[in-house]
Amino acid sequence: MITTERKAWLLLQDGTLFEGKSFGATGSSIGEVIFSTSMAGYQEALSDPTYYGQILTQTFPLIGNYGVNSEDMSADRCFLHGYIVREWCDTPSNFRCEGDIDKFLREQGVIGLYGIDTRHLTKILREKGTMNGLITTEAIRDKANTLKKIAKYTVKNAVQSVTEETPLLNETSQLGPKAELRIGILNLGCCDYLKEEMLDRECDTVIFNPNQPASTILENKVDGIILSEGPGDPAEDKDVLKTIEELIDDGIPMMGIGLGHQMLALANDMKCRRMLHGHRGASQPVIDTLTGKTYITSQNHGYVVNEETVDEDVANIRYKNANDKSCEGLTYKDIPALSVQFRPQGDGSDQDTAFLYDEFVEMVKRQAAR
Repeated sequence: MITTERKAWLLLQDGTLFEGKSFGATGSSIGEVIFSTSMAGYQEALSDPTYYGQILTQTFPLIGNYGVNSEDMSADRCFLHGYIVREWCDTPSNFRCEGDIDKFLREQGVIGLYGIDTRHLTKILREKGTMNGLITTEAIRDKANTLKKIAKYTVKNAVQSVTEETPLLNETSQLGPKAELRIGILNLGCCDYLKEEMLDRECDTVIFNPNQPASTILENKVDGIILSEGPGDPAEDKDVLKTIEELIDDGIPMMGIGLGHQMLALANDMKCRRMLHGHRGASQPVIDTLTGKTYITSQNHGYVVNEETVDEDVANIRYKNANDKSCEGLTYKDIPALSVQFRPQGDGSDQDTAFLYDEFVEMVKRQAAR
């Protein structure tokens, strides 16, 4: 790692100050300070829209050892408000490597901080919960006034901010006669993998901007709808919730993922609550209540469906978090819908959760056959 004299600081909302060194972009940014336990996949996290408005701390002590490349982007740009690591690697080694993480962060305008005790920071966030913070390369002159600014920060208009450049209607695949189904994706901040999962199942996809009304979505003759993952408070986007409610009334099959899971629950008169520090990382254990099997899943969320508000006449809790027993997935009874808090992924192992896409496609086919 290159030794640099550029200093950088993190000031937490509770007044705790960390002094370290700067990499990536320079300047100042306020955001929600969170931590992720993932040991790899840092570039995917940096470009994941669900991290909008957040300052991400990596608990793994060395980041950047395999560099960055154009193929591992979750989206076309970064959405983080800051990035914190114990140490970054300036000599990455990998046959796919196209550059180092320092240059990547500078190009993306993301402020980086390294050389602090990330274990200490993580313990603070675990004990006190997610809190706001300022990451800066500029000396803090007025701490009291700065703390007031930090305390006032909230993540606002998150979905609109990460989808503002998305066309109102984007037909992303053209399988033609080979396509078995036409699936709409309501883009709340999704990554590119969703359309690939549908293509693998011979489904054409149409991506809709969250500003699209339900009538426009239904006019495009889609057989089913995926409510994608995304950032922010699920209760904030009233217009999107209205759209989902109208889609429910139409009876079209739906699958919710992440934020989509939460908003589908809200549209069915359930409630969501904010978590102490959320579930973030690639090692979140989830139990299937039907089979008793535990899956290791990838998650990033600070809100969860309040299990006490799940009406058994409306839906069953299909998945629970193995640690805190919170709701991780629902199957609905009177509407053709299922939803999960985690990101279904296929890796060919016994931890593969991509079968959920198969369940959704089969649901759509049954509904289409009626």
